[in-house]
Amino acid sequence: MSRAVTADHVLFDECIDSFRMQRADYRPFIPGESYSFLLTPFELTDEWDLGICKVSSSITVGLPGAYSAFISKVKNPDWVDNHNSHLFGIALATIVSAISLKLCKSTRDDYLCRRDDLSSDDINQLAILYPVLVAGPGATNPRIPKVKQDMMRAEVENIINILRSLEYKTYRSVMQSFRLIHLSLLAKRDDFGLAYLLAVSSIESIAQKAIKRDKVKKKHPDEVAWKQKAEGDPLFQTLLSEYLESRGKNEYLKERFVRFIKKYAPIEEWEKYIQHPMQDMADSIKEANPSHNLEHLTRKSFFEKYPEDLTAEEIDSILADAYAHRSCFVHRGEQPPHTDPNSSFNRFFQEVREYDGYNIKEAVLPNYELILGLAKNSISNWLSEKFRQALQPKNP
Repeated sequence: MSRAVTADHVLFDECIDSFRMQRADYRPFIPGESYSFLLTPFELTDEWDLGICKVSSSITVGLPGAYSAFISKVKNPDWVDNHNSHLFGIALATIVSAISLKLCKSTRDDYLCRRDDLSSDDINQLAILYPVLVAGPGATNPRIPKVKQDMMRAEVENIINILRSLEYKTYRSVMQSFRLIHLSLLAKRDDFGLAYLLAVSSIESIAQKAIKRDKVKKKHPDEVAWKQKAEGDPLFQTLLSEYLESRGKNEYLKERFVRFIKKYAPIEEWEKYIQHPMQDMADSIKEANPSHNLEHLTRKSFFEKYPEDLTAEEIDSILADAYAHRSCFVHRGEQPPHTDPNSSFNRFFQEVREYDGYNIKEAVLPNYELILGLAKNSISNWLSEKFRQALQPKNP
């Protein structure tokens, strides 16, 4: 049961419970048709039937300057309460954001959700909740081809069906991870380091469940010799015991993070997972004028590094460094060393060079878009594996 008054604040656990009730015998506090809103960064040209709910096509609102808003009304499922019906919308926005990798929002209260017909003032109130920059530097392309929208809708519907089919504990874990992706997208323009931290943490949260500590723990090659030496040396035995106790407390989170990505988002699939930064623009131009050859926008540039250009060891090191950058931010507030938060030319990695007056230090860094794409696909692939396992007949 959600709070009586949400008071313009979100407790995401309430949204998780609103999207899928833990108790099968739950009865709405105020039964009847209920609605919520999905605010998107692109124009939804057709209604989305997601099985459990229906998302209307966008109402497009022109705002001052180069801003617009795209508002879709959502017909909630029957089990969603009329009271605080917006909680379902927030959960839906989280899933759509995590799957589309495009920031979507909803309202923080249910006042406008209760209106049968929206007045112009109502629409303007909704519009200011999510103004989207649609022209100029840093703008979002609001025109996504219908084919891509249909693929997006099918992917979202599939994930929703899986989430509703698996045990509630798994559903909750994945929703919490998707929320980290959602918050990462929400924070990116204001603080790149926080966005990077949240994207990495979304992977880490599931990696701890999927990759057990024993799969990655390390044993020093001289440990047998140390134990033999300790048998006749009490002081050395004390030192060895301290070492073993310290090692036993190591959760190997970085190693589990890297192993999880390599297992559930294999390197050879990265070109399928990560689209070129200019792909949406190229697709929208191509839809309007199919005769245009836009290969120059999305092909590999001579200066770019692709996964195929790196060894497996180099990629392991790059992923481990991404986890280290997350730790530096969370413990010291230190930003990742990236120099371009929104690269238009580097699809996977960016190279940075630092000069301290004596030496030049070079590093290959995973783009934010790469980390975000790996988060989405590794979590989705793990979730699909859990679903396939649940469908298999159990041994008597």
